[in-house]
Amino acid sequence: MAQHAKAGRTRTLDAVDVVVDSDAHVTESVDQLLEYVDERDEGLRRIIEDAAQPAHDIYSVAHPTPPFIHTDAFGDVYSDAPTGSLEAKRAEMEEFELDYSILSPTLNLSLATVNNDRAAVVLAKAYNEWVLDQFTEEGDDSILTPVVIPPQAPDKAAEIIDDNGNEDGVCAVSVPSTGLVPPPGHRWYDPIYEAAEDNGLPLLFHSGSGATADIFPVMRKWTEVYAEDHAMVHPFTAMWNLTSMLFQAVPARYPDLQFVFQEAGVGWIPYTKWRLDDHYLELSDEVPGLDKLPSKYVDDQFTFTTQPLGYTGDHPEQLAKMIELVGPENLMYASDLPHPDFDPPEELFDRIRGHLDDEAVRGMMGETAVDVFGLS
Repeated sequence: MAQHAKAGRTRTLDAVDVVVDSDAHVTESVDQLLEYVDERDEGLRRIIEDAAQPAHDIYSVAHPTPPFIHTDAFGDVYSDAPTGSLEAKRAEMEEFELDYSILSPTLNLSLATVNNDRAAVVLAKAYNEWVLDQFTEEGDDSILTPVVIPPQAPDKAAEIIDDNGNEDGVCAVSVPSTGLVPPPGHRWYDPIYEAAEDNGLPLLFHSGSGATADIFPVMRKWTEVYAEDHAMVHPFTAMWNLTSMLFQAVPARYPDLQFVFQEAGVGWIPYTKWRLDDHYLELSDEVPGLDKLPSKYVDDQFTFTTQPLGYTGDHPEQLAKMIELVGPENLMYASDLPHPDFDPPEELFDRIRGHLDDEAVRGMMGETAVDVFGLS
């Protein structure tokens, strides 16, 4: 357990021994990443540096309208944002009584939009160097990070996993999951799955509204405002990716691999499990790679982070019922800090205590994440 929890600090969340934030964002900038580009890639570094707006010209970060309430959290195209330092992240953890933070990128949620594969590889490597250098410390496992990989270059992504899998501070592999072409059930990604399984690291699938454009299932063309875009992109991405992976038998082919879906909330999960089971039973000849219901693979190998919970104050019993339908053992608390729509731990804890037993509450607040991420 993290050092400050060992010290016996009084916690406002009674009956909870450990709180793990399973989606704690850093806000990296292109300029920060360029400092970590290997000298062998100096030519590509200059190309990125000379771009008028690298977040748009190298990445394809776009919104149908400015993201308004999120603007302060992202800064000037992600370049002057909060939580850009270890000190800021630690202050955040202290304020919200978080024992562990599992970091997530922000700009690099749009890594799949980088058209040049070599640039995507270079930026992924630079991000990993930057986040390990800036946010992890020897002897302190309270802040951990996944290795971010470029999904458009699976062989190179596998090398990145192998090169970083045993680094201190690494706890998972992060796949920027909006705009994946082809979708993640395709055998194109097998090198990534093999490397993650070989290194004993769970795979995180994190969607991102900045990555949407013309790619199914979140096509930007007829989305006129940010509210439309942001409301749909996260759950739709998760539903599509889960469907692709299950019907293409990814968890069956990699039975020792754990999968985590981040920042899509809770409500879509029971419906999707029911829908996939229904179609498996109707069309099982089309999915011969599965030997049990899709929902059983979800129960065995998938976990989901809780943020955003949405407005649940008037009817917490409905949230508790939804959690029962998902299975509390498959859910992990996440904040999404420092983004303005974050959920503090109390947002989940206060809603579910009294409706779920203490074991389920403790599991969701931190104990399940301790197991998934191998925390000490």
